[in-house]
Amino acid sequence: MAAEHSGAGRTRRALPATAVAVGWQEWYQYFGFAARAVTPVVVAEGETTDLAGAGWGPVRGGEIEELSGLDVPPDTRLIAVGVPVDPDAEGIGCDTPTLVEQSTGREWSPVRAEIGLDWSADEPETCLSEQDGAYELIVPFVVPDEVEGPFWVDVRPYDAGGSFVRFEFEP
Repeated sequence: MAAEHSGAGRTRRALPATAVAVGWQEWYQYFGFAARAVTPVVVAEGETTDLAGAGWGPVRGGEIEELSGLDVPPDTRLIAVGVPVDPDAEGIGCDTPTLVEQSTGREWSPVRAEIGLDWSADEPETCLSEQDGAYELIVPFVVPDEVEGPFWVDVRPYDAGGSFVRFEFEP
C-alpha cells in the first residue's frame, strides 16, 4: 500500500517541475536569443537614430496615387516607405520593416511581389548585410481605405538584442 502512494507522490512533485520547464522553454523560444524584439527605439518624424552599428532614417514616404500596372485590391491604399540605412564599417542585417497603426496596433507586412513589383537591388526591402555603404529600403504596404494613421514603421536589426527602430510616420 505504501508503495502505491510513493509513486503518486513522485508524480505530483514532478508535475510542477515539468510545467516550469515547459513554460521556460516556450518563453525562451519566443524571447530568448533576442528572438523577439520588445524594446522600441522611437524616432520622431524627420529624425534619425543609431542602433546595432548603423544609422537609420529619417523615414520618408506616402500614399502612391498612380497604380496602373499594379495589382492593388479595391478599397485599399498603397503606402510606400523609404528607410535610409547607413551601416558602419560592416554591413547590417534586418527583417523587412512592418507598418503599424498607432491607435490599434494592427500591422502590415510588405507586399512587393503580391502587387506585381519585381525585386530590385536598387530598392531592397531588407538590409543588405554584405553592403557597407549607405542605401535605402523601399517598402510598399497595402492598407484598407479606412486606415488613416498615424503609423509606426518598425525595423528590427538582427544584432540589436531585444531592441528595434520605431519611426513615427504620417503619410
